[in-house]
Amino acid sequence: MSYSNADIIWINNRLKTTQMEWHVKFFDVVDSTNELAKHLLSQGEPEGIVIVADSQAQGKGRMGRTWFSQKEMGVYLSLLLKPAIPAERVHQLTLMAAIAVVETLNAFSRTRATLKWPNDVLIKGKKISGTLSENVVSGKHSGVVIGIGINVNHSQFPAPLDCLATSLLMENGETTDRKRVITTLLENFDREYQSYCRQGMTGIAGRWTQHSEMFGKKIRVTQGQERFSGTALRLDDSGCLVVLTETGREVSLDSGEVTLQ
Repeated sequence: MSYSNADIIWINNRLKTTQMEWHVKFFDVVDSTNELAKHLLSQGEPEGIVIVADSQAQGKGRMGRTWFSQKEMGVYLSLLLKPAIPAERVHQLTLMAAIAVVETLNAFSRTRATLKWPNDVLIKGKKISGTLSENVVSGKHSGVVIGIGINVNHSQFPAPLDCLATSLLMENGETTDRKRVITTLLENFDREYQSYCRQGMTGIAGRWTQHSEMFGKKIRVTQGQERFSGTALRLDDSGCLVVLTETGREVSLDSGEVTLQ
């Protein structure tokens, strides 16, 4: 069912955070929670705005893809942040957000969720969540919008997603209360964002690595028109993925598409 007034009150009453004072706004349907958050940023809205939608008509994913946003089935939200960091470090917020997401999913999933660089959360090799961070400058206003999609109570996906995606329902065999997922996610995000604002990437690469199974494995990398294969080695101190190419050269990636082989 859609979010009720009782659900909204429950979430606002249960949230316990120390870094952020979240201002959660609920919508039945939007084109994109990220686009709405970017619009609110341009209007001068403060840090801490959270846009939650029951469904999205044009949910945004990485690389221009759309996020399948079936009504009443998933968690689709965007957060408006105003961190004091340069644009070239925005990718670090994607890693930080991914830690909050994977720890949220592991609080509800009976099967361990893991991270795949830079933004995917997987269960048994299938995608259950993704994160999209966008640096936004609109007139005199600037900030970062982080969109998060989590497959919660989907019982099936359309092709070709049926071979690529999963949900908490499909893994657990029972439905999960979305408002509890949202509350846990915002509390975890608050903790990770507080750590990042105080210490930067210190500790984040290590925690991200603890939640991943991709290191030491063969991968395919796509960066624009360039494609190559190699072995995922580690994250460096800035959050870039270090890859050993087939020619024996180590390269550091701050963006790109990675496929496990």
